Amino acid sequence: MKIFWLRLIMLFFLIGILSLTCSCAGGKALRTERVQDVREIHGLYTLILYTEGQYDSLKTLAFLSIEGSGYFIEPYVPSFDYGVWTNVSGEYAMLYALDFVGRQNPNYKQPEVKRILDPSGKIIGYEVRPLYYPLAYGFSNVLFTSYFLEPGGIVRVYIQLDPTVENHFTTGGPR
Repeated sequence: MKIFWLRLIMLFFLIGILSLTCSCAGGKALRTERVQDVREIHGLYTLILYTEGQYDSLKTLAFLSIEGSGYFIEPYVPSFDYGVWTNVSGEYAMLYALDFVGRQNPNYKQPEVKRILDPSGKIIGYEVRPLYYPLAYGFSNVLFTSYFLEPGGIVRVYIQLDPTVENHFTTGGPR
């Protein structure tokens, strides 16, 4: 019962943080959809690989930004935390992204791929994230991502570790 109340409090805290982040972001929020078949990904992409070594590298994501779309996906993190490769074929970019997110943490279970959509619903890129074994952290999906369209076609990505997981690492407390 104590874990339930802790998670409920953390959820309200997270909602507050996300609403502050959204109000400060200044851009238009974008939505994502799950991809069922990665074989749909063709063309040329800019591949962005992000990982933060803190928290057992749980904050690991890969992004595929469609070349020539007028949009560029940029994580809101220090530039030394991510690498960028341009003009990568969709097949190779996806294979590399899947490999990258799968080798950062030993509790990795499987990937989740989402398409990132512009305000009109057009695909502008993809997100590849790791899902973990629920026994390791309490649940599979430990990341929150928000996408905001800023002037100049910049798609700013805000990445946050689930507060209950972060709390476990910072205080050694319950999940």
